[in-house]
Amino acid sequence: MERRTESIPMVDHVVSWAKKFARRFGQSNELQKLDPDEISRIARDFGISVSELLTLAKCDADVQELLKQRLVQMGLSQELVLNKHPSEFGDLNRVCASCGSKKRCANDFLQHKSGHSEYCPNTSTLEALRAMDDANAEARISQAQELTRTKQECAG
Repeated sequence: MERRTESIPMVDHVVSWAKKFARRFGQSNELQKLDPDEISRIARDFGISVSELLTLAKCDADVQELLKQRLVQMGLSQELVLNKHPSEFGDLNRVCASCGSKKRCANDFLQHKSGHSEYCPNTSTLEALRAMDDANAEARISQAQELTRTKQECAG
């Protein structure tokens, strides 16, 4: 499968910026200290609402770790999703950052519960991404088997 070379969608830039911002200013809520018009302009520039921007800016490392664990338990790697599905990765981050079940999610991982949860708003997206990757893997296996048969026929 070829690697995606197009630019990452704006949402991913917002997530990246919010992570850097959160690390730089920590719990100081520096973004909220800006003029409301400036906050609105930043949100508009990124194509998201002010509330989404504020949520992303508050997103801490714990949320990122929870998403990473959820990806692993669903049989996906963060790198794979980021490279093959950058828009969906941005959505996953945004939804995870604004989720009201972070404590429950963290507790599930502490108790080694399955990544398939009824309460996680990202579950259906993760299942769809896994199904797409499974289908792609099956197609690659079929192509490789066909190529092997063709080589054997040519050699024999």
